[in-house]
Formats: sequence, structure tokens, C-alpha cells
Amino acid sequence: MHPPGAAGIAETIHQSRHPDPAAGPHPVGRGVAGRLIIHADELAQMWKVLSLPTDLFNSVMNVGRFTEEIEWLKFLALACSSLGVTIAKTLKIVCEVLSSDHDGGPPRIPFSTFQFLYTYIAEVDGEISASHVSRMLSYIEQEVIGPDGLIKVNDFTQNPRVRLE
Repeated sequence: MHPPGAAGIAETIHQSRHPDPAAGPHPVGRGVAGRLIIHADELAQMWKVLSLPTDLFNSVMNVGRFTEEIEWLKFLALACSSLGVTIAKTLKIVCEVLSSDHDGGPPRIPFSTFQFLYTYIAEVDGEISASHVSRMLSYIEQEVIGPDGLIKVNDFTQNPRVRLE
């Protein structure tokens, strides 16, 4: 069972990345706007404006050991991990949120971003060895990623040779 309001996180983030033009600017979209670092007070204010549960915000902050300056991708990954039961599902959600493919194609992100996120989530999880993470990333990079350098959700959810857990 997901924490209360957790489904709203992904939807809110998704809306900020794919806004409805008729709805006007979205507070998260304005606040993050492609930045890599965001201040804790600013993020807490956006969280409050979106009426997301304070206890979930505090939990993400504690698990990530975030202080004043927060790496947005790390915060996003941990917030999405409250939705995903597994690392693969968490990465699927993050990939869908970050995907810049708006033409209805499969969600995809740069492999370098996936590599950063997978390594970080596995490290926080603490149950997946660094050698396993390294093997999976090496396999994906050598055997799965095409010349565009992008990874699609199906590349790590439907490939039987890719086991992220």
C-alpha cells in the first residue's frame, strides 16, 4: 500500500512536465524548471502548495539525508520510490516523469541519467551490491542502448537479462 497522497506526487510531477496549456503554469514546473539543485525551503513550499502530505516530505528528506541544497533528481527518485514497490518500478515512474518524448512514443531518458538514478536508488536501498549494479549497467550500456544514448522503460522492465533488484 502506498503512503497517503503518494499517487499525487507522480501525477503532480507529471503535470509539471506535461502541462495543460489551458490550466496555466504549474507551481512545480515553474519552481524546478530544469534546475539540478533546489533549496529545501523552496521545495517545502511547493510541496505545501500542492497539498501533499508533510510526513511524506519529511520522510523523503530524512531518507535522502537532504539539507539546504537538494539534488532534484535524487529527491524525485526517493519521492517516486514511495510509489514503486521495486527499484525497477521506481525507475519506470521516474523515467515516465522525466521523459521528454511528448509524441506518444515510449518513455525514455538519457542512459547517463538512468545510470545516476539506478546507482543512487540501489545505494539508498542498501540490499543490492555495487558489483550487481555495475554488471547491470555495463550490460545495458553494451547490449541495449542504441546510438541515440537513450534507455526506454521496456529496456529494463521487459528484458529478461536485466534484473535491477
